[in-house]
Parts: sequence; structure tokens; C-alpha cells
Amino acid sequence: MKPSKGTKKRARSAVRKRAKRIGGSRRRSEHEFIQAKEALERRTEELALSLSMMQATLDSTTDAIVVTDLSGNVRDFNEPYAKMMGFPREVINSADVGKLREKFSRQFKDPAQFLTRVMEIYASAPPESFDVLEFADGRVFERYSKIQSIDQRSVGRVWSFRDVTERKRAEERLQAAKIAAEKASQAKDDFLALLSHELRTPLMPALVAASYLAEHEDLLPEFREEIAAIWRNVQLESHLIDDLLDVTRITRGKIEMHHAAIDVHRLLNDAVQIVQNDMADKQIHLTIDLGAPDHYIWADPVRIQQVFWNLLNNAVKFTPKSGRIAIRSSNEGGQFVFEITDTGIGIEAERQSRIFEAFDQGARSITRKFGGLGLGLTISKTLLDLHGGTITIHSEGRNRGTTFRVFLDLLREPVVASTDEAAGDAPPWRSLRLLLVDDHSDTRGVLSRLLSKCGHKIVTADSAQGALKLLENEQFDVLISDIGLPDDDGYDLVRQAKRRQPLKAVALSGFGTEEDVRRSLEAGFEYHVTKPVDFDALCSLLQEITKGKR
Repeated sequence: MKPSKGTKKRARSAVRKRAKRIGGSRRRSEHEFIQAKEALERRTEELALSLSMMQATLDSTTDAIVVTDLSGNVRDFNEPYAKMMGFPREVINSADVGKLREKFSRQFKDPAQFLTRVMEIYASAPPESFDVLEFADGRVFERYSKIQSIDQRSVGRVWSFRDVTERKRAEERLQAAKIAAEKASQAKDDFLALLSHELRTPLMPALVAASYLAEHEDLLPEFREEIAAIWRNVQLESHLIDDLLDVTRITRGKIEMHHAAIDVHRLLNDAVQIVQNDMADKQIHLTIDLGAPDHYIWADPVRIQQVFWNLLNNAVKFTPKSGRIAIRSSNEGGQFVFEITDTGIGIEAERQSRIFEAFDQGARSITRKFGGLGLGLTISKTLLDLHGGTITIHSEGRNRGTTFRVFLDLLREPVVASTDEAAGDAPPWRSLRLLLVDDHSDTRGVLSRLLSKCGHKIVTADSAQGALKLLENEQFDVLISDIGLPDDDGYDLVRQAKRRQPLKAVALSGFGTEEDVRRSLEAGFEYHVTKPVDFDALCSLLQEITKGKR
């Protein structure tokens, strides 16, 4: 039975509808495919661009960078790395990593060490590593590596190499310059120490003789003023030498402090006595008002008196004839305050900030007119800094005078003067047998004559060997010896002398640094006296020795 026309018509309609549906689905699928393809192409282009940009970025950096897997195989690198390796890109990409590393290691000073270190890093897999690589041609690289992780899983290692050759060379040049500067500074210090010794040695007999003659009761009146002038000027030369050495000690941080409870008013009165003659010569009117009720501090008495002497000497130097100097003391906020005001040349405002700098005395005409080295205030400020003190300056300007104020912390506990031994109960000193060793004939002659007049028995020698021969045949109480002797030094002499006799020893030397004092004491000297010595001080020292000899 044949299908009717209606049935055929319906069938054809169903086919057409199905074909239409299939065509629509196909067209949609084709469209979606085309869209997906286009998206993939865009992403591929973006990825390629990103990779190109990443490679370009890597190539533009100055550091050499390489990425490896956990076994050391190269995954990526930049152009500076290829240049550092010395191989083309294609060789690095295709060559066996072991052979490539072996060839690369030959560029280093120590190829074996380079290879060993690389293998250690891969074996131990530290999170980070840092090394300095030295090439045979002198180049220096810093190598840094870090583990590369994805989702907290280690997948490789990133290495960077930075050329620090110029920086290292600059550091080496800087270090060499530092060493050269230190050597130059040491040479300068050694020169100043030697210069001070050579200057002090001839000053020694002059100062000793002048100080003795100035106080000698038989000195004719017409000579007393001249002798006093000689003594003052020789003492001034000695102070200038001390200033030079103090600056050297300051720059090297070698100033030593010996603190004690001290009466500042007593130190001030002593300092005034030192400059009394200079003030009298210039007819300077001095007023003193030491009104501080509390005047004991914990300090080095020698160094604090040096500060006061510097400030007094400075005031006298820059105050014209018939001028005025006023000294006063007070207490402010738990501190002792020393104030000194003069009617001298004053200080301009622009110079006041530099006044404590070394060698600063202002215009050269001031230096020529007033003399000195311009070190006193520098040394004073440094000494006060070491004591925790301060110093201030005030001046209204040129020819309007200057005021300095010094602040020092007071002792917390009051100090009571010792009354254990009255002055009149001090045991009398006795004559000593002294062996004086010095190759400077004037020093030897003057000291021996003056010490003989003080009642001591003196035997002299001009060399270490001469002194040792005397020690074989005679007994001595005290050895007074120079350090620099023509045939040996005083250090060896005192060691040998003490092996032969139980005597005391005094080093008498033009070398007066802390290091010189330390070496003297270590060698066996009980005392170190720096030339030119004050004769009264030397006599006092010998008197102290007699107390221990009784």
C-alpha cells in the first residue's frame, strides 16, 4: 500500500524541519568553534608577547640570570648570562649541562672549588645561597640563588650573577687609601714624638737650671729678672710641645684619665699662680670670687688644671695692657661652674662656632701678634668632654672681651680632708745614692750639680754599658735613666739593673706618650718623668722615695 500524498508531505516537512535544526546546530557549533579558535589565538599571541616581554626584560637587566630545574638543567636564561658564560644561546640550549659547566669553570681562579660549590647547592637545596666568584681575569661576581616553587612544590632554582668588579676595586682602593692614611698618621705621630724628644732634651738643663737659680737666695737681684724670664720662656716652649702631643693623643684616642676627688678651688688658685707673673708684666687687674659653696668634683686633677691654665693663659694673652680679668665660681643645678671674663680682643660671631677647632686663631695677623699654636681651646674642650663637662663661649664681638664658662658635675658625697698625718709629722728625707744615666752632657752636668747641692750622692754615666759597669762595683738607691741611649735603651738597662740590685728606678725621657709611660712601667721603672722636668717636682719625687727607703 502506497503512502498517501498527505503522508509524503508530512514526511518531507519533518525532514526539512530536522535538517533545519541540524543546520542551526552546526552553524552554532561552527560559530562557537570559530570564537574558541580566535580566543585561543589571542591567548597564544598574548602568551607569546608575554614570553617575549619577559625575555626582553631578562635580557635588559645587567645581572646574568638563569633558571634551572632541580637537577641543574637549564630552562631559561638571559643574554647577560650567555655573555658571562662566553657561549652562544644555541650552544647553551643544546649542550650537555655537565660539559657546559665544566667548560665554564675554567674561567675561575679555582675551577674545582666552583664545581664543588655548585654541586653542594643542588645536593643540599638551601632556600637561598650567596657566593662571591673570582674569575681568573680579575673579574668578581656576586652569585645569588633561590628555590623556585609552584603551589608550595619546589620545581627549580633561579640564579643571578652580578658583576661587582668595579665596586670591589673601589673598596680595595678605599682600603688601600685608609691604610696609607693610617700609616701617614702613624708616621706623623712618630715624627711628633721624636721631635718632642729632640726638643725636650736641650730644654731640660735650661729649665732645671733656671728654676733652681730663680729661687736661689744668693742670686744677685740684677740677675733675678733675667733668670725668671729664661725660666718662663723655657716653660712656655715645654707647654707648646705638650700641646702638640696632646693633639696627637686626642686624634688617636690615647688620652688616659686618673680620677680622684679634687678641690677645684685649690686647682684654680694653683693655675692663677702659674700666670701671676705674666699678668703682672701686662699690669692686668685680676678679681677672684670663688663663691661656690660646693667645689669638689671627681676628675683628673692634672687635666682639669690644664684646662684652667689654658683658659687663664688665653685670657692673659689676648687682654691688652692694663686690662681686666675676672674669675668667679658658683653652683648651678648640681654642677660646679667656673667663669672667666676678660676685656681682650673679643671674638666675632662668625668665628665663635669654630673657636674650639684645632689651629684656629682667626686671621694670620692674630697668630703673628699673639703667638701660640691655636691648640689650647681644642685640648680644653676635649678634656672636658672626657670628664662629662661642657664649655661655652660668649663675646659681643671684636674688642669687647670674652667670657668662657666651664660646667663640671659635683661629687655626690662630701669630701672631708684627711687629718691622719699632720704636715709637721712628716719624716725627714735622707740622702740617696743616685746613678744618673743620660747621654746629653748638659742635662747630666746640671742635674748632677743641683742634686748634689740637695744632699744626694750622684754618680753619672753616659751609656747603658757604662751604667752596668758601675752597678757591678757600687750600690745605689735610685737609678735615674734616659730611655734613648747610644748603645742600648733604658728599658733593657732597668731590667738588668734590677736583677743586680734592689733599687728604685726613675725614667727621665723626652718621650712622654701614654705608650711610653706604659712601656717604662712594664720594663721596671716605678716612675716616668717627662723632660723638661721641674726640678722641685723631681726633688719631691726623690723625697717620696726616701720615705720608702727608711
